[in-house]
Amino acid sequence: MMGSNTSGNVVNTCPVGIATQDPHLRMKFAGQPEHVINFFYYLAEELRGYMAKLGFRTINEMVGRSDMLKVDDSLRTPKTQHLDLSEILKPAWKMRENVATYRVRQQDHKLYIRLDNKFIDEAEPALTKGLPVRIECTVVNTDRALGTTLSYRVSKQYGEEGLPKDTIHISMKGSAGQSCGAFLAPGITIELEGDANDYVGKGLSGGRLIVYPPRNSQFKAEENVIIGNVCLYGATSGEAFIRGIAAERFAVRNSGANAVVEGTGDHGCEYMTGGRVVVLGTTGRNFAAGMSGGIAYVLDTAHTFASKVNQQMVELDTVTEPREIAELRSLIEDHRHYTRSEVADRVLRNFHHLLPSFVRVMPLDYKRVLEEQAVRAKEDRLRLSVIDLVPSRTASQVDLASGVLEEILTPKEPNPPQVAPTKRHEPSVVDVEDSMADEASTKQRMQKLDKMRGFMKYTRLGEAYRPPRKRTKDWKELTTRLTESELKYQSARCMDCGIPFCQSDTGCPISNVIPKWNDLVFKGQWQDALNRLLLTNNFPEFTGRVCPAPCEGACVLGINEQPVGIKSIECAIIDKVSSDHIPLARPTTLISLSQGFEMGWMAPNPPTFSTGKRVAIIGSGPAGLACADQLNKAGYKVTVFDRNDRMGGLLMYGIPKYVTALSRVVRL
Repeated sequence: MMGSNTSGNVVNTCPVGIATQDPHLRMKFAGQPEHVINFFYYLAEELRGYMAKLGFRTINEMVGRSDMLKVDDSLRTPKTQHLDLSEILKPAWKMRENVATYRVRQQDHKLYIRLDNKFIDEAEPALTKGLPVRIECTVVNTDRALGTTLSYRVSKQYGEEGLPKDTIHISMKGSAGQSCGAFLAPGITIELEGDANDYVGKGLSGGRLIVYPPRNSQFKAEENVIIGNVCLYGATSGEAFIRGIAAERFAVRNSGANAVVEGTGDHGCEYMTGGRVVVLGTTGRNFAAGMSGGIAYVLDTAHTFASKVNQQMVELDTVTEPREIAELRSLIEDHRHYTRSEVADRVLRNFHHLLPSFVRVMPLDYKRVLEEQAVRAKEDRLRLSVIDLVPSRTASQVDLASGVLEEILTPKEPNPPQVAPTKRHEPSVVDVEDSMADEASTKQRMQKLDKMRGFMKYTRLGEAYRPPRKRTKDWKELTTRLTESELKYQSARCMDCGIPFCQSDTGCPISNVIPKWNDLVFKGQWQDALNRLLLTNNFPEFTGRVCPAPCEGACVLGINEQPVGIKSIECAIIDKVSSDHIPLARPTTLISLSQGFEMGWMAPNPPTFSTGKRVAIIGSGPAGLACADQLNKAGYKVTVFDRNDRMGGLLMYGIPKYVTALSRVVRL
């Protein structure tokens, strides 16, 4: 089945090439249309099986048959035990005889009475001859998608370019229904005196939207919601000036429109990829979540905006560039001109004093692209401004006489034939300076590792077996270690896929939060990685060796590449703080045992309180020791009994030394 494995993916790292724009990743997509066809065949076949069990021949027979549903009383709770669902499950034909439960006639959408028909009729001079027209009307909240059909006519007649700005000006009064100005084409202006429901300017495609309260209203526009949720969703171009507050998810997925608003609800500018948004007021929480393009300017006079921003992909800064200041002021001036906004008027009268209060929200990747474009543009300007100093046929006589006339008139001696220099064949040997990199340069190189695309650039490193001649002479573990730099490369392969199956029920049986400590290892924060690991794992030095690693089998990267070396990294985390240089079955030893305990990372950690209760545990195997450790953390005094003369159970007597060194068990 075709499908993305990166739900909520906003980092462009889908390993199967679906939820990504990266050309290298898109090449990994192996899906074909026939796969979708086969999937629906299988789906239909499974559906026919269920229908046969219920005694239905067609889908129409199933529609409305709520009498076939039964209440599962085993799921009732004390709050729902007296809830009667019989009236909800009663089918319609039992309440009204011969009522239809599925579509038996074509639905009449009454498109012939839509307000857009009036717009098209009155805009005939503009549609046929390009002449400016002005239309006035009153709207109610059942008038939906106003201007959309008119935009279709404009696009059909004039293409993507549309008409010149403000050729068709529609003045409305009242409360507009959903999707007012959806897909509004260039050349159309909708001016609404009133308010509007959700999806205002959805897919805005070059038109202009102006919304403000009634002129005779007494309330403060900047303190009241005037348009609904998800406005400017997916807008590609155009302008919107909103005198008042927009509800939640304003400018979500905006990719090119410019907008000015006097406040927003939660999730403003979510997944925005282009355009400019100016907010002359407060915002809700989670502003700029997933924002990868465009710029937002927020007037933050209360200095509370930073706490409401999702700064995972953006940075906050002030507005300092002269060109950017001019653009910001121009948008606010347009907002005042079209809406007569009192807020915009106050801001413009005190613009230089309020300018430091504007916060610029800039996506990090977008900023990098703009900087690269600026550098290329500067290089192009320098290249075009170079003056050719070699005299040409069009040079003036003064220039020739002043400098090069003698050279031109004097006969030149023929140049001797030039012998091509012999090409020296030098061995491809690395410079001494490069081959003897110091520790500082090594760290600098490691810091440049690409975490975002590491799963594409770096291969999985396995643990090599020790030479047979050496490993047959001792009882030490069979494999060799990965170094700290190699582990950093391996942790860079974790792509933060969005659906970490590695820590779900199909992955880690003890619910280790694997992506978290993978990221901490990549950053070199080993102690934090250890603390994260110990939250869900009592003895990672043991589980990291004997666990069959279903997490690696559940790794999303393993769909078409080698999975992340999760087990290796997990074991390295604990070995880094407790290694005594005994070879282990997993990558490891980076500091000595004494150094690990001197750091205090693995020091005894008695509970801060005691319940006063004593617990006896029979058996000192993995389960017994884990249980004892957990009860000790809860404040119980624990005593562990075992029939053997040594603690450890299966760890001591059931696991060969070449899998886990017994000194790991003894030191506990």
